[in-house]
Amino acid sequence: MIEVYTIPSNLPSRQSVSWLTENNVPFIEIKVRTNKNTLSVDQLKQFLAASENGLDDLLAFQSTAYRKFKATHDPDNMSLQQMLTAMANDPHLIHYPLLFDRDAKLLQSGFSQDEIRVFLPRAVRTQELQQLLQRELLETAK
Repeated sequence: MIEVYTIPSNLPSRQSVSWLTENNVPFIEIKVRTNKNTLSVDQLKQFLAASENGLDDLLAFQSTAYRKFKATHDPDNMSLQQMLTAMANDPHLIHYPLLFDRDAKLLQSGFSQDEIRVFLPRAVRTQELQQLLQRELLETAK
């Protein structure tokens, strides 16, 4: 089952939940409380292990929180443990939503109409590809 970590008042979080619901993809929504340590360092390590680009997938580089953090810290010279601890202590440093499939070891941060399709069952993706190919054949036959 997909775990969707969302924060309040975040459009990409709402878009992800809406897309998963519309496409009948089973998921559990976990609302991250930004004023509490909702995510642990161990959870962040699991996300990191499933990510394609390491911390680049998890950090909200364009956020105000990250800019403030960078003004007082040097992320390039921090250890991984220090960065993960900072992220656990300040959830605003994280790029939301986080979509995590524990079984498939997949992680997606943010919302992308194309990339979220990886969470569709393979049978659905295969069927959609076949339909697309049939339409292409019909178009070229005209």
